[in-house]
Amino acid sequence: MKDDANQSRQPLHQHLKGCRRFRLSFTAGNSLKPSLYTRLALRTLAMTAIAMPTLGALWQPPAEPQHWGQIRDTLQNKGRISKAKWIFFGALENDNTQAAEYLSNLQVSQGAVAFDGLLLLKRAGASEWVVRPLQMRAICAEGRLERRGQDGLWSDYSGRPDTARKVEWICRQKP
Repeated sequence: MKDDANQSRQPLHQHLKGCRRFRLSFTAGNSLKPSLYTRLALRTLAMTAIAMPTLGALWQPPAEPQHWGQIRDTLQNKGRISKAKWIFFGALENDNTQAAEYLSNLQVSQGAVAFDGLLLLKRAGASEWVVRPLQMRAICAEGRLERRGQDGLWSDYSGRPDTARKVEWICRQKP
């Protein structure tokens, strides 16, 4: 026990002396100067930590990009979509398709959150936006989404790897 106490009082460089991975070199005055290998390893670790979202962080919708806000405002002003407070939920943009998802009017009911979904879609070469309102619900305990069809029946709408995280966010909201 006494040896453990003495070891913990030793300078850091004494503990790391035998560690091959850090390969610390010492300069005059016993100050630590990391080797090139150590500096590169630490820099890589820092860049990875910055680029990677925090592990276990809760998902939340991204901020609505300005151009999507302008498209939504224009469609609302033309009466093509309701004046509801829409929450931007994500977008897909490539050479063939522009699409954005929104939700509004969240209502908690029996372990689920029902909401109005909205899909704005424009294919390459089209001049007008396709506006698809959807009745949807998040099944909180199961981490999945459902969509109500024209026949009034609910069907599974969970096709993406991040659906469970999005359902979790929807279920945390307090309408």
